Amino acid sequence: MKFNNEQYRAVTHRDGPMLVLAGPGSGKTAVIVGRVLHLIENEGIDPGSILVLTFSRAAADQMSRRFRSKADETYPVTFGTFHSIFYHILKSQGLYRSGEILTNKKKTEILKRILGRTGAGIFEDPAGLSRMTECISIKKMGINRLLDELNDDEKACLELIFEPYLRQCREEGLLDFDDMINDCLKMLKSNDKILEKWRSRYRYFLVDEFQDIDSRQYEVLRLLAGKEQNIFCVGDDDQSIYSFRGSVPDVMKRLKDDLLDLSVLKLVYNYRCPQEIADTAYKLISNNKNRFDKRQSCINEAKKDCVTYHLVHTAEEEAGFCLSVLNEISVRMKKDGSKKETTGILYRISQSGDIIEESLRKNGIPYVRKDSREGFYDKEWVKDITAYLRLAVTDSREALLRILNRPFRGLTRECMTGEIADRRAMLEYYRGDDESVRILSRLFKDMDFIRDLNCYAALNYILKGMGMCRYIGERYFKNRKTDLEEAIEDITDRSRAYMGIREWLNAIDSKETKAGDNADNNRERDESIYLMTIHGSKGLEFDNVFILGLQEGVFPGKHCVTADAMEEERRLFYVAMTRCRKHLFLVGRRKDSYGKRESRFLAEAGFKDDII
Repeated sequence: MKFNNEQYRAVTHRDGPMLVLAGPGSGKTAVIVGRVLHLIENEGIDPGSILVLTFSRAAADQMSRRFRSKADETYPVTFGTFHSIFYHILKSQGLYRSGEILTNKKKTEILKRILGRTGAGIFEDPAGLSRMTECISIKKMGINRLLDELNDDEKACLELIFEPYLRQCREEGLLDFDDMINDCLKMLKSNDKILEKWRSRYRYFLVDEFQDIDSRQYEVLRLLAGKEQNIFCVGDDDQSIYSFRGSVPDVMKRLKDDLLDLSVLKLVYNYRCPQEIADTAYKLISNNKNRFDKRQSCINEAKKDCVTYHLVHTAEEEAGFCLSVLNEISVRMKKDGSKKETTGILYRISQSGDIIEESLRKNGIPYVRKDSREGFYDKEWVKDITAYLRLAVTDSREALLRILNRPFRGLTRECMTGEIADRRAMLEYYRGDDESVRILSRLFKDMDFIRDLNCYAALNYILKGMGMCRYIGERYFKNRKTDLEEAIEDITDRSRAYMGIREWLNAIDSKETKAGDNADNNRERDESIYLMTIHGSKGLEFDNVFILGLQEGVFPGKHCVTADAMEEERRLFYVAMTRCRKHLFLVGRRKDSYGKRESRFLAEAGFKDDII
């Protein structure tokens, strides 16, 4: 294995703690693998005493495979996640059994039952269940700063469900990942005999992505390392983006304070990004105060002008820009006969990928979407809207049943007979009830009116002319004005992509439109275009990268009310930018009717004179 000077110093470090600040594309995996080989083959260290820790099973498997491919023989080095190692320690001490681990499916089932009993229906949808799972974990970990950031609804719901959740898990003998960490830490701190047993087992610790560690994992690591403190940490505080899991870059600073003989080394060469992208990303991340300063020199000899920004007014224009650039890339590759390039289309929140996904599908462009999400058209409030559209162009009894009293009209289901929405029969049912006849006649008149409108106009009439905007806000968004505004903006943007109502409904009804139904789009094939959240892109790289939704309130998010939260959003943008090998496209949104404007990050990245 070949190394530059800084990598070689890291690989050949012998004993004692070392922190390696490894920026994007700096070869951190090669350094970790090279160091393990060096310890075994050049320093004579027992391979069974070496523990390599990562934060995901996929990363652990990849690291292990990389090591096996470089080693001349099979060495019994342990590669694993923090959770798998904690579980192994607890199980070895007879404290855990395999059947006791709480799966995500079982956790969801328990939460659904508890939410049903407590009446906290606002969190019973998939997104709400996921959020309450996070809240329970935050409370178990005791992260006060995250508890303080919960909104009133989340705090109230957590208060209702936390103890019943713990009680239910105890009754069924189930433990989750947070229990593994807490129980392992408690055992090692309270039992010197067990602690010494595991200290003698592992003597050299290598930690990948150290910026993602939380305080409890760090404490277990320090305990296991003992007095020798042979802790070799590789990470980048500028890529710390998991505060919602308890990790913060402060732990890296804490390492420096706790271990006075700590060696700190910076890997200064970037083998992925062009210099222009690295410089733009550095300009952006330099606005953060709580960080180790580091600037990279790039080996990639890409052409200049590889960073482009573009401002649009709507999500539809955003998608149109992406499609035009993707077409240019395709034409260029065919003309040059060059190797197929990969493209990552990245966004802060999952819903930002929905419009571009629909556009790619409509234009027959193959892609893979990596982020899991609830289907937009499976949301209850969206089903209400589409039921109105469906009723306008069909005699759907199901659609009429759904919207008959949404908003409330005082009508009864008994007025509907047969298998279709028979208007004449319904009016006949209410003969003599002048008010009900008037209300029903107005509903049918509205349906006739919107039948021939384009999708955008029909949607606006349903929302404003028929009172559905107010109804949706009260029922589904509990009058949370900002959330309602974003929802209306989202569905309005979608409506612009279609002309006639039937065209939109056909797209909604197709398997491709509904999340989870199109299995082909959720498995790896030979497509070159990948859609995913920025969190999901961590550790990946692409020839071309689009970053969408660069608008205040979206990226940075609307919940960024503290300096620490804003610094993490900036780190997230930094991660997205540095996934790129060739061309980076930043897509911002101009000021809209809700007062949002383009993201401050565009100015911080150096486009101030052109934007502000």
